[in-house]
Amino acid sequence: MNPPTETTTPVAVDFPPKELKKECADILSRYPTKMAACLPILLLAQKHYDGWVSPEVEAGVAEYIGVSDSHVRGVLSFYSMFNLKPAGKHEVWVCRTLTCWLRGAAKLRDTALEKAQAEKAGVVGEDGKFLVKNMECLGLCEVAPAVFIDGTAHTNVTNEKLVELMDACE
Repeated sequence: MNPPTETTTPVAVDFPPKELKKECADILSRYPTKMAACLPILLLAQKHYDGWVSPEVEAGVAEYIGVSDSHVRGVLSFYSMFNLKPAGKHEVWVCRTLTCWLRGAAKLRDTALEKAQAEKAGVVGEDGKFLVKNMECLGLCEVAPAVFIDGTAHTNVTNEKLVELMDACE
């Protein structure tokens, strides 16, 4: 039996920072409880903290909405739109469900990874510019294959079009 390992609890950031206080209050006003606002608060936090949620931010959000760190970690690890480590400046989501896959999404993913200089999906490319993610259904089956780049949907995407879209990212 191995001896227990020491774990350190992250020190929570003071959340929300002053520049997010009004937006957080607006979000909370739309929900019956603070816990119910967990997803939009986490999305706001991720956007504010350079595209990812660190353990310190996770702890700060948990404290703010009155839940355990493990509850927030469960949300973060369940939903693929959250990043638990530093992300690229731009995110490319490639749909990997059947319709998109049958219409060429596997090749799109490979093209995106090559353009991003990334070894695999979920890993930031060498230059830090792109994070390519495999995503479950983007809800655009009728215009497959689909990708999202920085939250904007693109449909009927070809490899050439994907390269153009990625080249257009500053």
